Amino acid sequence: MTAPATGIAALRHRLVLETPVEVPDGAGGVTRSFLAVDALWGAIETSAAPGEIADRPGAVLTHTVTLRAPATVQPGDRLRFGAHHFLVDAVSDPEGRGRRLVCDCREETP
Repeated sequence: MTAPATGIAALRHRLVLETPVEVPDGAGGVTRSFLAVDALWGAIETSAAPGEIADRPGAVLTHTVTLRAPATVQPGDRLRFGAHHFLVDAVSDPEGRGRRLVCDCREETP
């Protein structure tokens, strides 16, 4: 994997940060939806890894999204870019200076 883009010009994608909201469904479970909470600028890098989809060989798309900090992104949140939904698996601050956040994401398909 290559190092995430860090130049200011690389942060050219407008993303919507969404946080999960769970509402009881009346049958003992919950219905999960996402609520838009912020708009952020970021860079998106895509890679594919071999995997299985429905017991058949395929590829799993993963994304590294670099965001300008401070942003309140945490695992379990979702980043939306147009029709693409990226579920956030991990968040790190590789420089340790609070200037950039790097999110490891996987793409959610409808």
